[in-house]
Amino acid sequence: MKSIAVVMPMSSGDSHLSERLSEVDRYYVECPVCRGSAIVTVYSYIISENETIAILTLMCSYCGFRFRDVIPLSETDGGTCIEVYIERSIDLNTIIYMPSQVDIEMPQLDIAVEAMSLRIGSIVTVDAILQYILDSLNSVCGTAVKCREAIARLGKVVRGEAIEPTTIRIKSIYSPLRILKSYRDDNYRHC
Repeated sequence: MKSIAVVMPMSSGDSHLSERLSEVDRYYVECPVCRGSAIVTVYSYIISENETIAILTLMCSYCGFRFRDVIPLSETDGGTCIEVYIERSIDLNTIIYMPSQVDIEMPQLDIAVEAMSLRIGSIVTVDAILQYILDSLNSVCGTAVKCREAIARLGKVVRGEAIEPTTIRIKSIYSPLRILKSYRDDNYRHC
């Protein structure tokens, strides 16, 4: 087994990584892929005086499955539900911080994505979310008429050709969502 060294530049005022990162818990679970024994490790990482995150890892030594998630632990401005209104193409550039476990709904398009099926990242644009959903639908829809119609409508939104405003509702299972950058006033709200 290879060992990997992580080198991080540190200014003279920074504390050492070992002072900011600590293992909180370690336990064994059943691997969701092969049903073998996998290890879950939970770490606490102090980013700054006001912000701490939990890093969760799951690794299976039998099949090689790996899962990682980052969960903010600090109190933050952000709810567990955000609605973004897509009325202009600039709204697709709205940048969102979201954990991996979210439900996404687009009521006008009759589209819903459940928490376990979305693996896109933590800091994403609305456009990236919609493209991910579009790609996922294309891979599972087949020839189902209603599904194909949803793909066509979503494609128009992604290309900026939508005639009617569209809402994307993102609900987090356990941690806050945040709008990091919006290019237009009032194109989102906490729900």
